[in-house]
Amino acid sequence: MARKETERLTATLEKQPYPTLGQPYENSLAMKFVPVAGTEVLFGVWDVRVRDFEAFVQATGHEATTGMYSLRSDGWKQRGDKWKSPGFTQGPTHPVCGVSWDDAKAFCEWLTKQERVAGKLSASQSYRLPMDWEWSVAVGLSESRDGTPKDKDMKIKDVYPWGTKWPPPPGARNYAGSEAADGNWPSDWKPIEGYRDGHPRTSPVGSFKANRFGLYDMGGNVWQWCEDWYDSAQKSRGLRGASWYDFVPECLLSSSRYYGPPDFRFDGFGFRCVLVVGGSAR
Repeated sequence: MARKETERLTATLEKQPYPTLGQPYENSLAMKFVPVAGTEVLFGVWDVRVRDFEAFVQATGHEATTGMYSLRSDGWKQRGDKWKSPGFTQGPTHPVCGVSWDDAKAFCEWLTKQERVAGKLSASQSYRLPMDWEWSVAVGLSESRDGTPKDKDMKIKDVYPWGTKWPPPPGARNYAGSEAADGNWPSDWKPIEGYRDGHPRTSPVGSFKANRFGLYDMGGNVWQWCEDWYDSAQKSRGLRGASWYDFVPECLLSSSRYYGPPDFRFDGFGFRCVLVVGGSAR
């Protein structure tokens, strides 16, 4: 190979738009990622949206439509709802819901492969779900990395994504405010007294104020699947953040955890991606 051709190839490779740890990044789906001090990943600034997940399903034919549980006035049941029609109106920028941990992992694997092929990620860079401890850092908690999510569930009291006072201030996040109590709401459930956020179910991502890292919906909208097993039994995966149907103070704590089997689909469950930019994927 001639010297000039070698130099041109080297220069081209050096200009590859690979993301780096300290810099914001926007990917091929216009998903935005930012650094979070104390972690070694870039965090998605919002939950994976309906339009992002739809691109994945259209490209792969992934089956994510069976067995979903959804909430109505008679409680949670399987009604034939699915991520694209969960029983309430959603637009392209709402968080996808009714997806399992398995679905979320398949999305991350597809997006990783797609962007490596397109030259946007190096062979060592990848998308995955956040680890439970990473999620804690991103919500502003100081917790030990040791122990399972179950061990740390609700252990830090009186700390919420909006501050330390209950109830949340008006419009703090998308939780179960008075607007949630419509005809599809269980009559014996009491929304947060005096609270309104303007959204009876999910809200478009970015509808509320971001936290200090620039992350939206680190409380409310949908519970977010994490990478970890919930406990040592290794039968359920952990989730963080609470959702549009939550109104019990303990569930809204920043330290609150939830859990479900990896194949469980529920209209209050969604996910957020992180981008591993250095070293190998976990």
